[in-house]
Amino acid sequence: MTDKKKGVFRSFPGQFWLVVIFEFFERGAYYGMMSFLSVYFVDILHFPKESVGVIKGVIQPLLYFLPIISGALADRFGYRRLLMIAFTLLGGGYFLTSQASSYGAVFAALVIMGFGAGTFKPLISGTIARSTDEDNSTLGFGIFYWTINLGAFLFPLILVPFLKAINPSYVIIASAICTAMMLIPTAFFYKDPVKKEKMEKRQQTNLIQTLANAFEIIYSPIVLIYYQMKKSSLRRALWGLAILLIVVYSLLKYIDRPPASLNFTQLGVRKGNTTLLFSVERDMLGEEDYELTAGDQPVLTIYKPDYAEQYAGSLISEMLQYAGFTETSLAEIREWIRLSEEQLVLQMEVDKELTEPYQFEQISATEYRIRVRNLEDFNQYDAELYAAIQEYPVWTAVDKTELEDLYQAAHGRRFFLLFVISIVVIGLAIVTYSSRRQEKTEAAEQLRSGNGVTVLILALAVVLWILPGMDLLGRIIATVIYLTVSSLFIIDKSSPAKFADHGKFLLMIFIYSGFWVLYFQMFDSVLWYVKAYVDAGPLNVAINRFLGIFGLSIDWFFDVEHVTVINAGTIILLQLLVSKIVKHTKALPTMMIGIAMGTVGMAILAINTSIWIFIAGIVIFSVGEMTAHPKFISYVGLVAPKDRKAMYMGYLFLYGVFGSSIGGIVGAKLYVHFVDNLNQPRTLWLIFSMIGIATIVGLSLYNRLIAEKSKGENSK
Repeated sequence: MTDKKKGVFRSFPGQFWLVVIFEFFERGAYYGMMSFLSVYFVDILHFPKESVGVIKGVIQPLLYFLPIISGALADRFGYRRLLMIAFTLLGGGYFLTSQASSYGAVFAALVIMGFGAGTFKPLISGTIARSTDEDNSTLGFGIFYWTINLGAFLFPLILVPFLKAINPSYVIIASAICTAMMLIPTAFFYKDPVKKEKMEKRQQTNLIQTLANAFEIIYSPIVLIYYQMKKSSLRRALWGLAILLIVVYSLLKYIDRPPASLNFTQLGVRKGNTTLLFSVERDMLGEEDYELTAGDQPVLTIYKPDYAEQYAGSLISEMLQYAGFTETSLAEIREWIRLSEEQLVLQMEVDKELTEPYQFEQISATEYRIRVRNLEDFNQYDAELYAAIQEYPVWTAVDKTELEDLYQAAHGRRFFLLFVISIVVIGLAIVTYSSRRQEKTEAAEQLRSGNGVTVLILALAVVLWILPGMDLLGRIIATVIYLTVSSLFIIDKSSPAKFADHGKFLLMIFIYSGFWVLYFQMFDSVLWYVKAYVDAGPLNVAINRFLGIFGLSIDWFFDVEHVTVINAGTIILLQLLVSKIVKHTKALPTMMIGIAMGTVGMAILAINTSIWIFIAGIVIFSVGEMTAHPKFISYVGLVAPKDRKAMYMGYLFLYGVFGSSIGGIVGAKLYVHFVDNLNQPRTLWLIFSMIGIATIVGLSLYNRLIAEKSKGENSK
């Protein structure tokens, strides 16, 4: 129990305040970069929005998945060692990102940064969990979350605008410096929270066993299915279901599948031997009406198509400078605007009954379709097909890489289903085999510890690196999945009750992650929306007038990085108050109230594009976030076993894996479809609000059917 005579804040040890400082600089560096990274990728490095969504959809899940491994390693090797590695990777990853310009190099640099951030996360929350108890845990994690947002507030508000005005890459360099310099206090002042004798005892477990144990929560559903399968009737039913799924998947190739689609906002226009790329961007913040860029392939961007009549004369005059566009008329420009604002769609489907290798046809003014017989025909005739597409002026913006990606999407749309089926069936087979071996032989401990099985697993992993036809990323992903599934051989599966608790914990995190699909829009969809739709003029005028009262003439203006400032500033002002209010409330109901407030905040964005409405929505969302999330972290810290605090706190971040992967990729695709193509931002925010409502319903059912039932069983 906390000694109340010390006072609330003095009840925390010095180690607590040290890691709070670590969190401030690490999160300040991260959110400082993330506050403008999506815009930096699109506007400075000229990456397509969908490609940015892929980066975010890979890096952020990596960042939130790695704590599972690093948490288990910290419990075995010590927190201090892992912290040194984390800060080294963070500093190096940020610096390399600041120096890279190609898509592949940026991707690789952010992977290094992601490894550092993923290693860092459970070490801080694990240290805080060990530094608090039931009396001060809610407040301790409230302070922890307040510190996160203090960094997310100050860095984008002060440091980012200043450095961005000099050179945008300086923002990322500052992130590298802020994280790398944390190596000094880690080396001299941080003390490992695990006592030396306990650490030595844990290190008797070999590394392979430690890594295998890290995945036992992930695979708890499969182990639980195995225990149910031991009942003969259910076992037959489950294996029958697995076989049926495989058969159904095999038959899917004979069933017509929906075509893959490629949506474009950039229109190709051709006259004579000259091709012009034309696009419409409703950028309310842009000062120019249009922009015409010269080059081998000129690009015309119109920012305010509603006023095209007013500047048509000067636009046409500028167009006439290009040979081949001497006959351009206002009527043609109007037609280009109309086509660009509609959904321009290129579809592709695999049709095995096609008599020709491929078929390309125009369905309507904005829809075109490609049919391909099979992969071999596509590879053989891809150049010819590309040339046929280029005959249509509207598709001159398409390159061969996009065409290949479109084919892969059309050909491999069932892969995810095959992946899930394979994981379940292979996992059940491994659990069945290894469990029976452990039941029938006295060498069960040897099987778990490792020697023969470990060598076999690692030897087979090498095969993945010599198989032909896989790229580097594919080999890495396949190896990670293989080693993860293989850990089922080594995990101790002798306690059904333990895996039942793991399964409930995993389900709760999965449901809760729905809220974080909404949160991760703050770094993608919300930023693009602000830049393209929200007119911040009234806010700029109001703030500059307020500053003028004090004799300050700064000419302040609202920019995308201030979205994070609004979110973080609200939490800084209210977090400690909210933490005190919910200090003794039940965890799951409090989380549902917070998610409900966040959902209302997201729905408010659908009202209109006013800057005041936008700020109100973000503030309400932030209040919901500060209500739900610290309570969630505190709850996990209290229920985690003492000898596995870091591992459990590592699993806590699975909400980020689910939330960022879905939120990053799906969010970008929804934005391109509903906003860029259909000009319907309201629909986008209503869809995200529905996700928030589904999360509340899921947590309510979990609380009623699982959490309360478990509490009643434990009290008997």
